Amino acid sequence: MANLGTAGGKSTGFASPAQGYEDTTIDLNALLVKRPAATFYFRLESGDMGELGLQNGALLVVDRSKNPVPNDFVLIAHDGRFFCRLLALHGGVKVFTDGKSDIVPIADDTAVIGVVTAAIQVFS
Repeated sequence: MANLGTAGGKSTGFASPAQGYEDTTIDLNALLVKRPAATFYFRLESGDMGELGLQNGALLVVDRSKNPVPNDFVLIAHDGRFFCRLLALHGGVKVFTDGKSDIVPIADDTAVIGVVTAAIQVFS
């Protein structure tokens, strides 16, 4: 039988399942950011998107280089304020929605800042 673990030269049974993983860390930037020069983080400070699963306080990873398509969460600028909305098709027209009754056609004075590629929810 093979010696699976020792302590002071004596067999202790199976090796620790954590053995070999002591120094492994998770690099969130490497995991979540595909285009560093075009990516930034944005803290969601509204409960508007709760119906679609994005809670107040979520940290959004936003990529400015992605071309938004329907069903993408997008960060938009309108009237000097920032909003997160779902880009959707409604009757063949692109609209923004918060998942409730709020379906808003894309106005000329609204700019899509970037596509939300990830959201980190914080539970306190």
